[in-house]
Amino acid sequence: MKKVSIICPFFNEEEALLEVSIKSYIAQTYKNKEVILLDNSHPGMKCSELAKKYAKKYKWIKYYYVKNIPGKWASFYYVEAMKYTTGEIIYMSDANVKLSDDYLELTAPLIKDKVAGVVGKVIIWPSKQWIPRFRDVIWNLRYNNIPRLERETNEGRILPRTFSRKAYDEVGGYNVDAGWAIDTFFNNALLKKGYKIIYEPKAEWWHQWRDNPWDLVKYSFKFGKLNFDTSKHDKKQLVKMAFFLSPFAFIVAGFFNPLFFFYLILHPLILCFRYITLFFKAKGEKNRPFVLFGPIVSYLQNIPYAFGFLKSLLSKKK
Repeated sequence: MKKVSIICPFFNEEEALLEVSIKSYIAQTYKNKEVILLDNSHPGMKCSELAKKYAKKYKWIKYYYVKNIPGKWASFYYVEAMKYTTGEIIYMSDANVKLSDDYLELTAPLIKDKVAGVVGKVIIWPSKQWIPRFRDVIWNLRYNNIPRLERETNEGRILPRTFSRKAYDEVGGYNVDAGWAIDTFFNNALLKKGYKIIYEPKAEWWHQWRDNPWDLVKYSFKFGKLNFDTSKHDKKQLVKMAFFLSPFAFIVAGFFNPLFFFYLILHPLILCFRYITLFFKAKGEKNRPFVLFGPIVSYLQNIPYAFGFLKSLLSKKK
């Protein structure tokens, strides 16, 4: 049985949420494992004391502190945590993740030969807020569509959380400057080396998304800014950003010809049509009515993302 190293960097994390994550690592039925808790929180945080407590209680849980560096994103701390691992297989976690008890037992044995990574089924963390309930339906439609997920993993579009340490080292690891685009760089590097990434739908894990609209706006702006280097080569993403920025151009044009203002009615109608279609596809989903909030979520995500991209574009031109 190969050893699995679970890495979990955390920063100023909510104590209760971090504890749920740690307990899910402890509950893994896969026995040959270690946990690397990499703390880059501000001094005096309760989450730091919680992590130390579990490291004292379990010999196979290790606690390390790395001073937070402003401007560095999660990819930097993933790489830092990797320095302390001793396992042949890595599970890359976050502090807002809960694993099913058999997650590693289902994914770790699949890492062999040319299979370098395994993608599990993502389930949205239960919430009473409307944004996570919207996401719950969208992600269920996506991850329950096995042919689609197999195609996406074959194309390297989803980051495998369970992966081979040997393959990781062979492709040079994560790109610490990639921001949120670590999956794009890492996956493409694996595929170029002839490795495969596969989907295991029985391996389930829960992810907590941003519940607050303002948090989603800030996250999306930062996402667009950090993903500039990958988005500028992605034709689909460029078209998508142009679509969500187009109403601003039509507002300006409307002052010269009022007919252009009609586009401001057409634009949300296009989005409404898309989500009404998804509403009918989501028959049987508990949170089905929240699909109709799709146009609002789309604006909250995509307009800040596009402005973040433009900010990086302008700063690079300077």
